[in-house]
Amino acid sequence: MNLRQLEAFRAVMLSGSVTQAAQSLNLSQPAVSKMLSDLEHQLGFRLFLRSRGSALTITPEADAFFYEVERSFSGIAALKRVAEDIRNMATGTLRIAALPALAVSFLPQVIGAFRAKHPGVTIQLQTRSSSTVRQWMANQQFDIGLATPARELPGIRMERFLRCAGACVMPPDHRLAAKEVVRPRDLEGEAFISLALEDGARHRIDRIFEDAGVNRNMVIETQYAMTICALVMQGVGCSILNPVTAADFAGRGLVVRPFVPEVFFEYMIFTPRLRPVSQVAVAFVAMLEDHRERLFGSAAS
Repeated sequence: MNLRQLEAFRAVMLSGSVTQAAQSLNLSQPAVSKMLSDLEHQLGFRLFLRSRGSALTITPEADAFFYEVERSFSGIAALKRVAEDIRNMATGTLRIAALPALAVSFLPQVIGAFRAKHPGVTIQLQTRSSSTVRQWMANQQFDIGLATPARELPGIRMERFLRCAGACVMPPDHRLAAKEVVRPRDLEGEAFISLALEDGARHRIDRIFEDAGVNRNMVIETQYAMTICALVMQGVGCSILNPVTAADFAGRGLVVRPFVPEVFFEYMIFTPRLRPVSQVAVAFVAMLEDHRERLFGSAAS
């Protein structure tokens, strides 16, 4: 018994005629008759009684068998709909883990655009430190991870996603707000809010000030850029941050100025190496890259 034989049987049951069934299946009448005969042989009972010059007579066994065939075809139709939904990304789940620098404003914009295009996809977003994101990805727990660079980890694919020059951020009405560019010497003695020691950018920033012989007044160290922005807005001090987080607070009054010499902030995109990347994840990464290039240009990648 094969699917083609069942399709022929179903077509005859629905139309009541071998001729009409053959037309609906784009087959010849003899081909349909042959499939019905083969099916009857395999089933071991008659489906139709045939007499010359009269319509087919459906047997009670055919009626009982047709009920089960219809149930099977309903299941096949449902499977086809599921396959189409998967193919068109009308369903699915996407799990993302990201550090706060990108999860606060950058990712929500991309998620909003992605959901508008694929409203059936459920998105889970977890925000943690870069070390936690990398560990989760190494454990194959998420589809996409965004975090700062690290040494190669087993089970992870790692590619550079964004590299951008840091900016000096300061409270509104700060004495340096009138400057077009801020340099290390400008921050001599200034209250300074620093990234935590485990952040790789912290060491690059410290080296710039050491090379320039500039002493800052380090008043606070904290882990997250968004916390630093909130402290700067309260007038606690100045800082040098990634421009992604800084831009999000600029609309709230934060003063953002280019800093020279440039200190770069780098973020990587991680995908699991031990299992295939879903087409939903591939489409989301493409949208991430498109949004990045609109904001920062191709040179940022």
